[in-house]
Amino acid sequence: MRLSDGVLVALIIMLSMFAPLATDMFLPSLDEMIEYFETDEATFSMALYMFMLFLAIGILFLGPVSDKYGRRPVLLGSLALFIAASFLCSTVNSIELMIVCRILQAIGAGGAMTCAVALIRDCFDGKRRTKVLMIVAVIGVLGPVIAPVLGQTLIWVLDWRATFWAPAIIAGVCALISLMIPADIPKERYKGSITGAVATMIPILKNGDFRRFAIMMNMVAFCILAYVSVSEYIYKEKGFDVGDAYSFYLAGAMITGVLLMLVIERFHLSNKAHIVVMFALSLIAVVILWTVGGEGPLVFFCGIVPIIACSSIARSFGFNILLAQDVGNSGAISSVLNFVHFMFATAGMVVVVNLPFSNYIESVAFCFTLFLVVYGVLWAIMLVRGTTLKGLE
Repeated sequence: MRLSDGVLVALIIMLSMFAPLATDMFLPSLDEMIEYFETDEATFSMALYMFMLFLAIGILFLGPVSDKYGRRPVLLGSLALFIAASFLCSTVNSIELMIVCRILQAIGAGGAMTCAVALIRDCFDGKRRTKVLMIVAVIGVLGPVIAPVLGQTLIWVLDWRATFWAPAIIAGVCALISLMIPADIPKERYKGSITGAVATMIPILKNGDFRRFAIMMNMVAFCILAYVSVSEYIYKEKGFDVGDAYSFYLAGAMITGVLLMLVIERFHLSNKAHIVVMFALSLIAVVILWTVGGEGPLVFFCGIVPIIACSSIARSFGFNILLAQDVGNSGAISSVLNFVHFMFATAGMVVVVNLPFSNYIESVAFCFTLFLVVYGVLWAIMLVRGTTLKGLE
């Protein structure tokens, strides 16, 4: 049975959601799970930290492996591991076993996510690839907001275990669809060893133009996760005291940012104009947060929306440029892009809570400023030296 474009896009969207489904869905039941496992918050947090570490490992290595053995077997293996580990997470009764199961779940999620981006490069080009990346960008921004809401609903109806059943069921649907992926994708396989396949990422990273632009497009994740990590403190506990309206502010900023991106894209800007717009959006966010960001929740909200839009543009326009480059195999390129994105996101969560500012609004503003400076410097290098990247010459 032939896999239609619509079904393939639906598969890619679901695979792209694995990280928020596995990390954010169970968060509303955190206190209940800590009590169930008879542990403390610091110990239980290892289940999250180890997941993030091994997600990165799965992303980094399974993309090149899929260049050697094909997308379908690697994707099916990753999904099988994710499904089994997710169900085990709902049955174990010790925190140590939970951490082990989360590690296995993370490796499976990493393989699924890196195969998703590789499939975009394998199966779509031109305007079709642009549209798919735009859809994935929207889901990527909304995922961290949607997942906790779905998780809370499942907890109300069932209990915390359902937040692991649901991702496993979604992965099962993905596995059934993945059986229809042609066995000859990618058509050109890497012929060497697994070590050699992993090593194909090195030339990609050595390509200065590709590396600099990848940083420009992925570092915005540093801002997004820095904001999301402390948003509840800003809106509720140590900031504006909006109470239960916090969820509306969080979701509202994400949705408004995505809508702003969609409006911008209707102008059919050139590739170089996209770079200018991203810089302008980041600058607006930085100015608002440093000058009036602490005046009230709506003002702070207005400072967040531009960076959300910037992130959405980076994941659609930016990844479209990067995936169009002939610098390596699809799996290796996907691994590099996803790994860099994930590392910046993780750094944002860590850095924002360790800055020496008097409040988290200033900490978020600093993270945004750091991104703006790095983006500006790399853009200046591109303007002075020129670039070999297709679409930006």
